[in-house]
Amino acid sequence: MNDETNKQEQTPYLSALIDYVKGNPTPFDVPGHKLGGMDNDLSRYISKEIFAYDANAPIGLDNLYNAKGVLKEAQDLAAQACKAERCFFSVNGTTGGILTVILACLYSKDKIILPRNIHKSVVNALIVSGAIPIFVKPDIDEDLGIACGMKSEDVIAAMDENPTAKAVFVINPTYFGIVSDLKKIVDEAHKRNMIVICDEAHGSNFYFSDELPCSAMAAGADITAMSMHKNSGSLTQTSLIMMQGNRVEYAEVKRAFAMFSSTSPNPLLLASLDAARKEMALHGKELIHENLNLAKYAREELNKIPGVAVYGREYIQKRNNSGVYGIDETKLVIDTRGLGLYGYEVYRKIRELCNVQMELGEVSVVLACIGPGSKKEHIDALIHGFKVLSEKYYQKDGRADIPQYKYSYPENLVSPRVAYDAPHKVVYLKDSIGEISAETVMAYPPGIPLVIPGEIITDDAIRLIEFYKNEGGEVLKDTRQDQIKVIDRENWYLNDDLLHSYKEL
Repeated sequence: MNDETNKQEQTPYLSALIDYVKGNPTPFDVPGHKLGGMDNDLSRYISKEIFAYDANAPIGLDNLYNAKGVLKEAQDLAAQACKAERCFFSVNGTTGGILTVILACLYSKDKIILPRNIHKSVVNALIVSGAIPIFVKPDIDEDLGIACGMKSEDVIAAMDENPTAKAVFVINPTYFGIVSDLKKIVDEAHKRNMIVICDEAHGSNFYFSDELPCSAMAAGADITAMSMHKNSGSLTQTSLIMMQGNRVEYAEVKRAFAMFSSTSPNPLLLASLDAARKEMALHGKELIHENLNLAKYAREELNKIPGVAVYGREYIQKRNNSGVYGIDETKLVIDTRGLGLYGYEVYRKIRELCNVQMELGEVSVVLACIGPGSKKEHIDALIHGFKVLSEKYYQKDGRADIPQYKYSYPENLVSPRVAYDAPHKVVYLKDSIGEISAETVMAYPPGIPLVIPGEIITDDAIRLIEFYKNEGGEVLKDTRQDQIKVIDRENWYLNDDLLHSYKEL
């Protein structure tokens, strides 16, 4: 075992937290439960011991925003494990990470090239930073109704058309495990001295196995935010921000990080990052190999069930010359149309009938995620659940009639920040076509906006919103379900902020 591996055996923050609690200090600091001294229903159910580790501990457990001791050691170990130069522990999820990295990299009116199938956190970061998005349309599988990656040639064309753009943003991978040709995009961006930012909310496992697609740091990206909790076993809400090189200033990241994080970071969350990093650094290769074996078994068995289809590596060939450069096979994208059911319906019914919880239901598909904690009995329950659904709902020639949307993403007329700050009014959805949106409308999960502030509202967008609503999808927005917030153009005077004229659209 080499010196680097020996270091990965350590858990500096977790060990310090354990020592602190074992020391049994008399608590006159917050939190008010005083290391588990207060009884309530939760402590009685899950044990007071867990509350004991919810320690503020200003002495001995370091400061997340000026780490010099055990937190710095833990973050350095995480950076080492991921072949990065610097790391921040985030307890505000990758949502907080995305806000941090975009605000650290961009100033108001800086241009950023990015795919339109971004998470809502990116839209919020555009609002806060004032950056101007240059959207690249992702490859759309109109058959399944899902967005894939970006074609590298489309990203390069956007770079050439916008030579003053400061950054390029890449999702690695999408919610459905699909990746773009990240290395090529990074190389082309760096030739133009553009920063490459990655959203790896679903890609932390890429750092611990050669059997999965390339990670952001391995591809040479400058900075990334990644959810350790989704794929690598830490507690929900925990993520890492990784960075390398000199294109992004560490001091700017540190400043933005403090803006979007709680001044009372939960020690259990921080400790879970330390512990998960150790486990994945030492055993991630074997765990992920077993995950892939489970995924292979699941695909083989599910594809035998009438009405069920699960996609694997062959999907790359199917989408040849598209935005599908690779896939994470630990994600099971299951086509439900052969059952005569929408993905939404399967998402609900398999839980109700078989107690199987899927990650999400979309129009044509459901998604199952396999992770380090997955067992063969979980896969067997998934297979059994789909057998039950097939026996109950499958009929020959009973394929669900799924509307084929063209996903013509709306044109952005003003930046998201301008639209957010502009005077607005609320109108009915049916009366909003041609107006400029002043709010984000999205289906959740996966949290991909159908309309963002600053975009012209189109008939396609309204049809999608209505479809999600009518078929049981969760549509999140500021206003009532039958209304939308738009810019009040009669009282709007910021014409200088127009990115296009109406005649250009």
